[in-house]
Amino acid sequence: MRTLFNNELTTVADHIRALGDQVNVATARAVTALVNHDFAEAREVKRSDKSTDQLRYEIENECLISMATQQPVASDLRRLVAATFVAVELERCGDYAKGIAKAARRLSRANSNSGAYNLTEMQAFASGMLDRAVNAFINVDSPTARVIIADDDHIDAMYNDLVSKVTLDMSEDFTHIESGTWLIHAGHCIERIADRATNIAERVLFIQSGNVTGDLNVHPVEATRKVNAPEN
Repeated sequence: MRTLFNNELTTVADHIRALGDQVNVATARAVTALVNHDFAEAREVKRSDKSTDQLRYEIENECLISMATQQPVASDLRRLVAATFVAVELERCGDYAKGIAKAARRLSRANSNSGAYNLTEMQAFASGMLDRAVNAFINVDSPTARVIIADDDHIDAMYNDLVSKVTLDMSEDFTHIESGTWLIHAGHCIERIADRATNIAERVLFIQSGNVTGDLNVHPVEATRKVNAPEN
């Protein structure tokens, strides 16, 4: 029975990794489309989101079946509970990639000559956070998870810098208002992807401790939940 359960955990982990890869590819494609004003590429990013949604539901279903049939306890149960949460977080990252693609489509139609500011650097950093968060989740790597949580301040600073520079350019030249609005929207989507990576990193700590309270930024409802069944 334990061998069967380990195989199920491996399948869930493989699908979590695949979902993370899908999201990072979609995000990179969306930012590239924005930089190049490539309407067709941005439209393809939107269309590919359906496969991300489908994989998220597959992961949730796999976790629910394992919980129902294997009746795991302690860290095994926490890992499955966390996996369902991580699948949702990654699916939301896919939605943010779609949001960047929407900004890319709007910019391509606006015929704007505005640059992309630091969006490419923001995307690289946020995608790196997400990739590390997925690996930390799969390996239950708490030290890496804590680094990712700390990295969130850096992406926030990058986003604030983007907003400041775009807003300044919009105030000096009204023709930049439309493009600037969509560039800020794209930056917000990237910043939110980093936030989701932070949430995933927090779940790594949850797997080990069974506790989502402490100095982590969690919702009050979440802070009352603790899945920490006794060991066999």
